[in-house]
Amino acid sequence: MPNINTRIFEFVNNAVGYYRPLDTFFIIVTSLITLLIVGAAVAYYFGIYLPWRKSGMIFITCSLLSTLIVVSAVKVLVAFPRPFKTVPNIHTLISLPASYSFPSGHAALTMAMATAVYVYNKRLGTLLFAFAFIVGIARIYVGVHYPLDVGVGFLLGYVIPKLLQHFFVKKETLQLQ
Repeated sequence: MPNINTRIFEFVNNAVGYYRPLDTFFIIVTSLITLLIVGAAVAYYFGIYLPWRKSGMIFITCSLLSTLIVVSAVKVLVAFPRPFKTVPNIHTLISLPASYSFPSGHAALTMAMATAVYVYNKRLGTLLFAFAFIVGIARIYVGVHYPLDVGVGFLLGYVIPKLLQHFFVKKETLQLQ
């Protein structure tokens, strides 16, 4: 009998193929190119328009790198297989990643970017939180992550920048908008 994690995965993943524009949208959202474009847009915004750009970019970069390191370590330590290896008859819409499933790196990195940006700019951070949520759903939809992978990715992507903020970001540099 499948657990709740598998049941939620199957529920979301079973929608694949019923509405092609949704399939296409989630393929685009979960692609590396989309994540790079969003990251470049945020970097451009911080580098050109904001008065605290240097400290903000350093904080965001440290948040992303720290999150990437932790997620990579957890993936190796837990070594949980991806859904397409354990659940029969699923729909995959993208090339199948070779790495482990738990936690979702895409979810963690988009959440880390949103959390780090929110420290400096609430409006842009809020948009990035919405983007992170859509990326998380997309990773389940396209068949490469369980909901728990995405949830733990979100948690790590939120907690790591918050810890860095607590220890390294000066209070007076925040929210200069």
